[in-house]
Amino acid sequence: MGTRGTMGKPRPRAGKLASAVQGDVLRAAALLPSITRLQALAGDFCGAVTENPSLPEQRQILRRVHSLLNLSVWLDGPDIALKPGSPRVTAAHVNGAVDYCLHAYRHLTLLAQKLAFVDLLLDFFQTALGGDGQAIVAAAERLRAAADAVRAAETQPRTSAGAMPPYRLSDFRARDWEAAEYVLLPIRGLRSPALAELQQAPSADAPLSASVASLSAEQAAHLATPNILHSSHEDGPKLAALTQSDVLRLKISAPGVRVLPQVFYEPARSPMLELAPALRGETAVAAQLRVGVVDAATRQPVMGARLVAFTDFAARLGAEGVSDAAGEIQLALSAERKIEVLVVYGPAGYWGLHRAATTLEEGARLPLQAVDLNIPDHLQLLYGANSPSAGEGVTVGVIDTGIDASHPHLMLAGGAAFVVAESDAGGPGPAAVEGGHGSHVAGILAGRGAAPGGRRGVAPGVKLMSYRVFPNAGGGASNYDIIRAIDRGVADGCDLLNLSFGGEVRDEAVREAIKDAFDKGALCLAASGNDRRGGVSYPARWPEALAVAAVGRLGGFPAGSSEELDAQAPFSPLDASLFAAGFSNIGKEIDLAGPGVGIVSTVPGGGYGVMSGTSMACPAVAGAAAALLAHHPAVLAMPRDSRRAIEMLRLLNTAARSMGFAREYEGLGLLP
Repeated sequence: MGTRGTMGKPRPRAGKLASAVQGDVLRAAALLPSITRLQALAGDFCGAVTENPSLPEQRQILRRVHSLLNLSVWLDGPDIALKPGSPRVTAAHVNGAVDYCLHAYRHLTLLAQKLAFVDLLLDFFQTALGGDGQAIVAAAERLRAAADAVRAAETQPRTSAGAMPPYRLSDFRARDWEAAEYVLLPIRGLRSPALAELQQAPSADAPLSASVASLSAEQAAHLATPNILHSSHEDGPKLAALTQSDVLRLKISAPGVRVLPQVFYEPARSPMLELAPALRGETAVAAQLRVGVVDAATRQPVMGARLVAFTDFAARLGAEGVSDAAGEIQLALSAERKIEVLVVYGPAGYWGLHRAATTLEEGARLPLQAVDLNIPDHLQLLYGANSPSAGEGVTVGVIDTGIDASHPHLMLAGGAAFVVAESDAGGPGPAAVEGGHGSHVAGILAGRGAAPGGRRGVAPGVKLMSYRVFPNAGGGASNYDIIRAIDRGVADGCDLLNLSFGGEVRDEAVREAIKDAFDKGALCLAASGNDRRGGVSYPARWPEALAVAAVGRLGGFPAGSSEELDAQAPFSPLDASLFAAGFSNIGKEIDLAGPGVGIVSTVPGGGYGVMSGTSMACPAVAGAAAALLAHHPAVLAMPRDSRRAIEMLRLLNTAARSMGFAREYEGLGLLP
């Protein structure tokens, strides 16, 4: 095991351990030193909460506090039976390994290092609880290697302090004894007296860590029990931290409550082409090829363009880089190397570039065309002549990454943030990381610009609401936050809700919110996803949502742009310039289709940019739906129940016109 005594002398290694026989155990009582140290480590992490004020960091810290305290409870239970024939590991070995580990831990200063080290320790105990001596020894060796690396680093010159990697709740992997996060819903609908009977969450006004940071590990032992992290309403959906045992107990104590897993969604923007993850760059090539990206008209350098050069497109081999302030990119490629596919994705304000079967020479300049707002894209060709008052009297909520209310061509009526990991702070504006998506969606739906300095959306007259569900720190939106946003949108009187996001997981929680919205007279339109003709993603896959696929038009983007890659068969037999977008998911669940290839719309900061995806098609359809519904005030005036939603749906389905594609590509077709 390589553990040390008080003088630092290693204990015998695994090869010298006797084999366990039937009846051998790791005695729980003898593990008391490890339990005490785990509780002390949890206390140390409680102290780290006040030293790291950002909510994502606190979230990570508190996750480990819960895990350490849950682990201490599990260890202070029955003896752990050892697997016969495996090394006979004793409690002394385990305690020694923990001591060796924690001695190194005290030398760590960066939070990211501490988190990684604690995760190794938790994984070690996950293995120990299994009772396989060989696996325990292997886990201990990994722990020792990490501890030795810390000690070795102490003798080396310090390098960059580094930064904590972005925190994504969707990355969390619950061990058997850890509490994972679940969404609690009634058997039907979103409200129920059964939910009101459950433990209530702490006040939302209090910091996430307030009830923890002031407690010692011993005083915070209650954290090892199930707890409700957030409650949308007294009788509404709740977010809870539960172990598997807690889930089973809840089924007995609250049979009227459904326990659903937390699921995360991503924006439904068309993904960029990438190199194979393990094969990025040709590191064996010593020569560095330098190329530049410039404005096609002014020849000035363009910063922030992403270039991907595939030397073997099928295997996704090649090199990539992002242009610097001088517009230059250094590629790990030899000069004049044959490039099968070259793609440059432009920054906001520029189209991309695509070349096939080409070469790159040292110093080559790659021109990107700036967006010209006087040249119509597919969206403008379809809906550019709509009246500035189109959609008036209709309220549309955009549940997304947030909308830039300061953009001169966007008029936001209200909204809120629904990100429980950030205590719903930050408002309905764009998320700090990858926040441009929602503003682009909003411009397609309701932009109020006009050429030459802007673009008009499909329904500029709508009352536009923004419900941000994507975190400022980046990462996916949770189903719990999405159902809260849908619930709020319905309460705010939204007639239509735009859901330009998707995922692969069959998620009943968001479905229940969509059904609840329908029963209250509102329709949810959802992007079908961008898995290159894969099956329709969730929540668009649910029959209660309107699933939107994407189509494109040749001539709707410049020749030679990266958007050309999405122009794939089938082409419409009615109009040879129309095609089903190569990225769009398809299937019998598709209801409608809209323009989604090379769409120019608003981006944060007052400008315009190009995006593709079913994310773009969805607000185009939502805008067309709003413009249509505005001409039917009698329907809008109906009581807000399922009959109203059905009449709205009847109007949309009746108005749709086929573009000549098979059903799985367009559903009923395009709205006028």
